[in-house]
This record gives sequence, structure tokens and C-alpha cells, in this order.
Amino acid sequence: MIDTPEPGGTDLDDKTLTQSVIAIIEQLGPLVVPVARDLDRRAADTLLRSYLEPAGFADAVRRLSMRHLLVLVGEADMGKRLGAIALLSRMSLAEGRITVLSPAGSAADLLSRTEYGPGRAYLLHDWIAGSTDRIELLNLARKLAELGSYLVITRNGDPSQAVEVEQPWGAPDSGDLFDLYLSAFGGRNAPAGAATARVRALALPTPAEVVRLATRLVRDDEPAGEEVAAWFDTKPPMHEVRAVAALAFAHGLPEPEFARRSAGFERTREAHEAGPRPAGAPHPLIAVHDGRVVFRVPDHRAQVLGELVARYGFWLWQPLREWARSLAGEGDDVRARAAEGVALLAACSLKEAQLEFLEVWAQGRAAERLAAGEALSYMCADDALAPEALRLALTWAGDPADPRAVAAVVGLCGGLSLRYPADAATHLRRLSTAEGPTGRLAAHALTLGQA
Repeated sequence: MIDTPEPGGTDLDDKTLTQSVIAIIEQLGPLVVPVARDLDRRAADTLLRSYLEPAGFADAVRRLSMRHLLVLVGEADMGKRLGAIALLSRMSLAEGRITVLSPAGSAADLLSRTEYGPGRAYLLHDWIAGSTDRIELLNLARKLAELGSYLVITRNGDPSQAVEVEQPWGAPDSGDLFDLYLSAFGGRNAPAGAATARVRALALPTPAEVVRLATRLVRDDEPAGEEVAAWFDTKPPMHEVRAVAALAFAHGLPEPEFARRSAGFERTREAHEAGPRPAGAPHPLIAVHDGRVVFRVPDHRAQVLGELVARYGFWLWQPLREWARSLAGEGDDVRARAAEGVALLAACSLKEAQLEFLEVWAQGRAAERLAAGEALSYMCADDALAPEALRLALTWAGDPADPRAVAAVVGLCGGLSLRYPADAATHLRRLSTAEGPTGRLAAHALTLGQA
């Protein structure tokens, strides 16, 4: 790792920030949809076309109709957002539009600083507030009841003390959800392989994964996932495992460049593990397209990271961390690919990505802080990770003198400005009034017109 500078010190300049933001916006712009937008009745009906009500849905309808506020609490990717939309669609409203609120607002913000119209529906998905104050939530429920309006909030985690307005939320039956999706989108005849895929669906942990499996089946895409797990099941030699581990963080580099970078990984590895590096045959998961080293199937990159997290420990991950972190200082292209790899890692192990990469980079030198902010941007392409990226950015930006605030600026004027434009602009304006490098960069970020 590069030596950490003094807190607040940085050599990140306006030109470097501009180049990074332009590259991020060009790449993520077509993929990232702003969260703070209204949902009309047609959009809601389309989303609910394949919605399966979980156990307790009828009780949630009853409680929302009485309280006018309901907080759905549970694990990530359990269908809370669609559940919230389905609940709001059951209410008697003055109009069918659902207004989406920022996940960054506190309970006090929702009570005192948010304007609600009469007879309206509101959704706040993936609430990241640090405190769920019971009294303020109860007062908010009374305020909504007086207006005849309804608000459903979704939050990951465990129930709080605000039991009057909280509802534990779980997943619907995986097999039933798979069947419903196929009947809604697969036509009259079951796709080939539907019976085998349904068995796989029963073992999947979240509704999101069940829907992804059914989607691939309906679209007749190449089934992704089995090949990667099956390859790891063969207990491949470690030099082949290290090759895919390196590619996960250096994907798409020109072949000579990738060879140089992966050799660096091997040198780092040799400091932890003695032994020669065998010459390998063609790798079953790796190909060279147009002179660049890639996974044979694009989805394999994320799946390989998931398998590495699940199957391997210190002797692989410690040298891999050191090497991957060092990529931040190896030029724009290499840094961006490493940041994208960390964002994919966050999808299967947010704790590993945050503690071993994001926090370390965010307190490092300019290139490392840039990598941390870029990783937050790439996380915004994932619906489940985007709120976590916003939470981290706002934590780092809490004190402009914190060295991590520079990384927060990079994220706020990049992917976060696409996903949460209002929140990004608000916090960049706040940071722009600060002294030092954070204030200067935030002021420049506002001139880019991206937040």
C-alpha cells in the first residue's frame, strides 16, 4: 500500500477529478436510474406484474391503512421495495402516483422538513438513517393520517423500538415465485430446462436471485453460475485460482498489461507462500478477445468473486488484497478496473470491500482516494449497493477535514450524482464551503454540472 498522507492532505487536482467524473458518467449514465423520481400507476403495475405476496402481507395492508406509516424491516434483497409498492397500491389515494423520497433523510427530516400533499402515496426505499426515533416516527404517522397520505419505508436490519409502525418482512416461497414469473413472462409453454431450474430456485437465498434465474431462462440466455461453481468444485490448482482472482480486479486489460499486473500478484503471493509458479494450459474461464484478457462469460467476474469469498481464506486473500489495493496507483485504466472489481466484491461481501479496500483507499494518497470514490460510483449500478455507497459517502463527508471526505467528493460527483442527484448536490454544496482540499474539490465538482 502507498503511504498514507497527513489527514486532509491531497494532491488530487481538478483535471484528474474531471477526467474521472467524465469517464464514470459516460460508463454509468445509461445504466443508473435516479432514485428520487415518481412512479405512476402504469409503472407500478408493470413492476407488480410478477409480484408474489409473502406471508403477513394482508396484516401489513391492515396496519398501513390504520397507521398511514409502515416500516418494512428485514434482510437485503427480500423484496421489500416491491412489497412497499404493492402495499401503497392497495390504499385509497387522491392520485395513483407514488413519490419516492431520499433514503438519506433522518426521522426528523421526514417529520419536519418534508412536504406531504393530501391523499398522496410516498415511498422511501433502503433507509440509511442512523437512528429510527420512535417518537418522531409516531408523530410522523399522526401527521400523515391527518393528511390522508401514506408512507412506506424499507430498511435493512433488525426491528427497532418503534414497533407500532414496523413490520418484519420476509421472502415469498421461492418455487411459487419462480412459477409466477414464468407464467407472467414465459408464455404458454414452459421454457426448456424449467424443471431443473426450479429445483435450483428452491435453494436460492433471495427473491432477487430467483427472478434473475427465471429471467435468464425466459430470455434463453446462457445459464450463468453453474459453470463457475462446478469449476471450483473440481478443486483447481492454485495458480489457476489466482489467475481468475487477478482477473476479477484487472478485467479487460490488454494481454501484455494483464501479464505484467498478474506477475505482480504472484510476487506478492510469494511473500506469503513459497513455491514456483507453474506454466498453465488455457484457462477454462478466461479468454482473450480483441487483445484483452476477459472472462469467457461476463457474469463470471462477479460469480468468481463470490466463490473466492465463500471458499478461500487468508492464504489467497491476504496477498490478493495487498496486490489489488496497489492497483490504485498504476494509472487511470488499471485503477478504474480495480475500483469496479471492489464494487463487485461489495455485492457478495460488503464488509470485506469496505474494511479491506474502501476504507484503506479513502485514507490513502490521491490515486487511492480517487479509487475509493470511483468504487462508490460503480456500486451505484447495483440497486442493493447504491444506498450503501450513499451511506459511506455521507459518513466520510461528515467532517470536511477527514481525509476520506475527498473520496466522498469523487463519489458524490460521479455515480452518486446519477443515482441520488438531489442528495449529491446538497452535500457537495455543503462541502464546497469548507477550507482545504475538500472544499476546493467540492466547489470544482459543482462546476462540472453532474450533481
